[in-house]
Amino acid sequence: MQAGIEQAKTVRCVQRELARLDGLIARARYKRRIFRTLRGGLGAGATLLVLLKAKVAASLGLKLAIAGVVGLGLAWPVAVLVFVFVAGLVVTILGALMGEGGMSAADFSPSWDGGCERARMRRLKALIALRRAWLAAPAGPAPSIRRDLGRRFLTKKR
Repeated sequence: MQAGIEQAKTVRCVQRELARLDGLIARARYKRRIFRTLRGGLGAGATLLVLLKAKVAASLGLKLAIAGVVGLGLAWPVAVLVFVFVAGLVVTILGALMGEGGMSAADFSPSWDGGCERARMRRLKALIALRRAWLAAPAGPAPSIRRDLGRRFLTKKR
């Protein structure tokens, strides 16, 4: 009887920890969206003001398009990198079909690594996965923040 009560108490505690960790992830995603929106909007607005003042582009539509691309580049750099890669690929293929220069392996070498996830976010996702796995099959000792922190500090190389 006492073991069943302890088990239920432990499950509730792990569920609370999991909800808190999920909240941390949600808050990080929300902050990232807000900063991307602000960064992109400010970049697009500043570019539009410069284009209007400098009279670089001929029409208002072209000025808005250029400002939009700059804003998108500031908000989501990966999207602009993909756009530039695809545009470069199209120009290279068209150039090869027209007979204007050849293609080399350097035109297609990916020098950008898209897997640059922060170490802190990886650790947070690992903690969430550990708690979900334990809640799916609650056997053995429950995952604990203190035990997880202890393991991290013990395995840390100095």
